[in-house]
Amino acid sequence: GWSLQRLGERGVRCAGYKPFCCGERADAEQLLDASSAGLTIEEVNPVWLQTPAAPLTAALAEKREIDPSVARDGFVRLRERFEFVAVEGVGGWIVPITSDYFTSDLAADLDLPVLVVALNRLGCLNHTLLTVRSIEAAGLRCAGVILNDMTVVRDIAVSTNAEILGRCLPLPILPQFDRFAAEIPAPLAQMLPEIS
Repeated sequence: GWSLQRLGERGVRCAGYKPFCCGERADAEQLLDASSAGLTIEEVNPVWLQTPAAPLTAALAEKREIDPSVARDGFVRLRERFEFVAVEGVGGWIVPITSDYFTSDLAADLDLPVLVVALNRLGCLNHTLLTVRSIEAAGLRCAGVILNDMTVVRDIAVSTNAEILGRCLPLPILPQFDRFAAEIPAPLAQMLPEIS
């Protein structure tokens, strides 16, 4: 929501979109709050499952079926009304939405650049490199990596993950996301519309 607020402050009509939300709807509500006026929570989040699990798991628990076309159609409608639409995933790149449709399939259907957000901890290198390779194998553009640092302890992995990823990937690596910063970081800025 942070980059949407910054864009809105600069006069860009923008919308956040979380096609699938499982569990609490706080992420979708934050996107709604950060978006330009004129949206409903249902437009920001067309598929809400109350079970906090992967969409396929939540749908099975709630005895519901998910139709991925609802997410695709919702995005198309937002793109018709707004200059910029930021789409938030649901738990990871290969999270099952149905038994044969994954988060990665939605990104491919929408032909979006992908920004990987990873938790900066031990195991981050493997997780991030596998995700970026999978994005590229799908024929999509990875715009960069943001490392979320939720730990107090700064071990060698946490202290060096950004540098090592920078050596391994020809992508912008943002070592930590600062939602209070005045300027939009480069990995995000390159995906945003030009502001006159």
